[in-house]
Amino acid sequence: MSRPRATILAQQRGDASVHEVLRSMMEHTEWLVPIAYFEREELQKANKVSFGPRHQVPPVELWLFTEQATAQQAVVQGALLGSYVASVPGHRIFARLPADTELVRVNGGGFEEDLLSFERQAFPMLHQWANTLQLEASLVDPSACGEKLRAHHEFHVPFMPDGRMIAKPGHEGFAQPGVVCTSPDSYEAFVGALEPALAAQLSHAVLDGGGLRERLGGQEVDALYFNPFGPGRCATLPRSVVE
Repeated sequence: MSRPRATILAQQRGDASVHEVLRSMMEHTEWLVPIAYFEREELQKANKVSFGPRHQVPPVELWLFTEQATAQQAVVQGALLGSYVASVPGHRIFARLPADTELVRVNGGGFEEDLLSFERQAFPMLHQWANTLQLEASLVDPSACGEKLRAHHEFHVPFMPDGRMIAKPGHEGFAQPGVVCTSPDSYEAFVGALEPALAAQLSHAVLDGGGLRERLGGQEVDALYFNPFGPGRCATLPRSVVE
């Protein structure tokens, strides 16, 4: 069972949060996407799969599949899917949804328990999560991630009652690296790992890149400690990367 399918089922049972489902979708690297989504030059080295001669779904809908077995089930149920590209990373798809798309349907026409759908008002959320995954991947290279950090729309930062950032002195050789989370689930994981008495004192600030730079101005930190307890990529970078 693929991870997105397992996470979708877990959410329906109440065992997974919306954040877990969205992160799983963005991290999944085996999406099947209609061939019409791609520019001609993108298709030259693509892994193409045919489910029949015709692709016939509502014209304003984008039908995506998490695995070939589910797409095959949709064909058995009568869906006309035509040609798809396989093994597409989720963050690539959701960062660039077609302008004429009104509904994204995940695993449409297949097993009812695998179905998800997103209307246009949810597209900014999908786009933000795709950008978050791309940002987290870039944290391995301090020389390349600065622009993405400055452009990020939603850092989640814990602050003490006196306005200080939480820091871990000496971590990775830095004197005072302050904690910053790139996503809401990473913030929840960090706060959930703290002693309850400490967690209860914290204020939760949601900041874009400019807001983070502004708040850093009054902090005695020399680095940023990203996502200490995951699930986003953990990294420690000098504060100058953001500033």
